Amino acid sequence: MEKSFPMKDFFLRNHAYHLWATNLLFQSIDKLPKDDDKKDIGLFFKSIHGTLNHLLVVEKVWFSRVTGKVYVPNSLGEELEINQSKLREELLLNMEKWKDWIQSFDDTQWQNVFRYKTMRGFEAELLYCDVLHHNMNHRTHHRGQITAAITQLGGPSPEIDYVYYLQSLGKSYVESN
Repeated sequence: MEKSFPMKDFFLRNHAYHLWATNLLFQSIDKLPKDDDKKDIGLFFKSIHGTLNHLLVVEKVWFSRVTGKVYVPNSLGEELEINQSKLREELLLNMEKWKDWIQSFDDTQWQNVFRYKTMRGFEAELLYCDVLHHNMNHRTHHRGQITAAITQLGGPSPEIDYVYYLQSLGKSYVESN
């Protein structure tokens, strides 16, 4: 018998995974020597700290869009928070806002068209499910860069694949449905 798996549940599960992976990433960053996270090691946003700031900027841009507010940063590389612990708090707080937003949706809304203005001022549209998928994929992309940077700096590489998240719950994929 086939089970139904509502999109809201899918996105909430993915959100929980992203929160778990982000916390493991922070644990690995904590094992680096002080200020190594701010070293320019050739990432697109130069450093681990710069990449985390970029993630915060983008989270704020997209969240403001879906909630009907306006947030226009000076650049995608803008440093919103110089202090690492405050940056983490802001990232985790923004992730909680996304969770609340996901919970506010029902499965009839995910396929609705979302219209917004790009940072270059162009009109654009995506389905709400694609907005959220993009946001989550963006986090994964940059966590991968940060993980590579951590190992380049001699730190431990966190095991943050999705399957490890499921295993950390002590469940198989089927059991967790």
